[in-house]
Amino acid sequence: EGEVVEGSVVKGVNLYFAFVMILLFIGTLLVSFDGLDFTSTFTGVIACINNIGPGLNLVGPMGNFDCFSYFSKIILSVLMLIGRLEVYPILILFLPKTWTGK
Repeated sequence: EGEVVEGSVVKGVNLYFAFVMILLFIGTLLVSFDGLDFTSTFTGVIACINNIGPGLNLVGPMGNFDCFSYFSKIILSVLMLIGRLEVYPILILFLPKTWTGK
């Protein structure tokens, strides 16, 4: 609407995007140790972070997450919780200011 966006808002959006991309990268890296194809691994992580349902290939509409190891299922479960609870509350949980009050 012709208004200038404040720098703090732009910084917050950039931090949120960067954190989600870091989660996506680390999650894909950890789940890739199962040795499955990239499409199944990557879309499985995306499906869990964004809570969007099925991914592609082995985790597609006709598949499930049974092909992943227990370690990967734990990683995917943590990513699903982070995605469901949203990223900002998880970030705030790990900030020192939250616990010290300073």
